[in-house]
Amino acid sequence: MITTATMTKRAGLLWLAIGLFAGLALAATFGGGAASADAQVTGLEEVRTNGVEQNFTTGTSREKTEVWIYGSGFTPGTEVYTLISDSNGVWTDITIPAGKRKDGGGTVYPLVANDDGAWATEWRIGRFSRRGVGGEGMLSLRVMDTSFNTLATTPVALCNNVDRPASVKGVAAVAEIPAAIGVPAIPAVAEVVEVAGIIPSHCEN
Repeated sequence: MITTATMTKRAGLLWLAIGLFAGLALAATFGGGAASADAQVTGLEEVRTNGVEQNFTTGTSREKTEVWIYGSGFTPGTEVYTLISDSNGVWTDITIPAGKRKDGGGTVYPLVANDDGAWATEWRIGRFSRRGVGGEGMLSLRVMDTSFNTLATTPVALCNNVDRPASVKGVAAVAEIPAAIGVPAIPAVAEVVEVAGIIPSHCEN
């Protein structure tokens, strides 16, 4: 005669077996996926531009500056995205070319590492300079894979070096005089220039 206790015990063992089987299946599925993703990372990925400081005219409808971006050390065949943060802290994909070259974006899409693990594209700033979108600042340009994992970064300084008023440049020049003649800096002048945001510290003017 099968008792209630025996039936309960058998049911418990059955559910335990089902649980173990499901756990093994999940581990095999997701464990394999992680290994596959790691296989796309060499650990040698690098990215650089043709210059850290790039001209950026704040508020213009279409900035003409073009920034060359180069990558190396990537797994051959890996597709990557290039992204940069706008003035609102939102990441913007600058890989895809705009409908018109003057509007900005990259020059190569899809952007895929060649047989030597290298790639190159040219970002035209274009409409990223519109008011309320991009802005002057020291930024990190990120290279991500198609799962948006960051593979490499490089600094980019966007500086208004063309349309900055001459009077403003003159004030900044005064702040630089002490260092040029080998005397202590003038804190008051330097503070006015930096705090007022006349010329960001990452710009060379």
